[in-house]
Amino acid sequence: MKMTVFEDHQALNLEPISVTRAVFDIRCGAETFIERINRLNAKKISSLVVRNELADITRDNHPGTSVNPDTFVGGIWLNGSVLWSADQIKVIKSTPETVFFHGEGLVALNLSSDAINKWVSAGGPLSGKIPKGILKKEIKVQKANYLWDILNWIPEIVQEAAEHLSSIPANSKVATDESEGPVVISENVTIQPFTFLKGPVFIGSGSTITAHSKIEKSIIGPGCKIGGEVHGTIFQGWSNKVHDGHLGDSFVGEWVNFGAGTTNSNLKNNYLPVSIKVNRQLINSDLLFLGLFIGDHSKSAIGTQFNTGTNVGVGCNIISHGFSKRHIPSFTFHYNGRNKKIDFDQFLETASNVKARRDKALTKTEIVLLRNIFLS
Repeated sequence: MKMTVFEDHQALNLEPISVTRAVFDIRCGAETFIERINRLNAKKISSLVVRNELADITRDNHPGTSVNPDTFVGGIWLNGSVLWSADQIKVIKSTPETVFFHGEGLVALNLSSDAINKWVSAGGPLSGKIPKGILKKEIKVQKANYLWDILNWIPEIVQEAAEHLSSIPANSKVATDESEGPVVISENVTIQPFTFLKGPVFIGSGSTITAHSKIEKSIIGPGCKIGGEVHGTIFQGWSNKVHDGHLGDSFVGEWVNFGAGTTNSNLKNNYLPVSIKVNRQLINSDLLFLGLFIGDHSKSAIGTQFNTGTNVGVGCNIISHGFSKRHIPSFTFHYNGRNKKIDFDQFLETASNVKARRDKALTKTEIVLLRNIFLS
């Protein structure tokens, strides 16, 4: 049976991480959403539906898989921001000519070719429109409506990772506490002496944890360099927080660098729920603890302070002797409360140098995407 994974019309509610990648390429544990679906479904995804501006980067990220094709064959469609289980996928496969909802949100479909193509012609999942004249059923799933939903899943998804992945034992000079969740260490990870890891923690391949660090209830993607105090945080991958400083209840994109002493607040002094600006709207998270969301290729200078509920876009440079603004648009040079647009050519030079240090290159497709974000 053919399977399509799709973004919906609320994809930008997962910004800034979803600005530069499809929602199913966001990390939700040891895996991204789509890696999880591939594992559960024996890598049988036939097509992907994404925002037009992400079609080319998605093709690069998923060679051999059709992206935004003109026509579709009947089969099942899965929302790419749902934490799917094998049992849920089995139910959808066995229920033809049905659309599945979680609350008011469309999360899956099992339709014929005619029904699918008629729906796509009318706008499809990115329009928010619902197929007409089709049986509707409720299915209980875990859907990431905002990034903090994924942060809230850390304990269960690290536990699941421990059940299907082998973990490399930490050396004798590293203290681990698994009383509240497992510590899962991938291959080629370096953990320097006198580090404290309090589970649930997952550390991705090729990452380094520097000496005297304290990592708790966090997911660290591949190729990261992490130090200081980190709690309740997800690193997408390939980012640096080497030095001392606190980072709590945050979501960090790729190729981010935190200068020495960078610290964020994740709790308001009045102990009220944290609000954060997402997709141009101020959203009440209903959470007591919420820190920083920071997009790909953004950087902070030494001693930078981020306030509770701060959203920093893609390609930003933050220099602040006090708290920075709580919303900083993509490609902003933020200096002590003042914003100006970054020089894009200088940004590209820096981004190329950063990736080259890890033996990676900034591709033409990435440059086009980043330029379009800069111009938007």
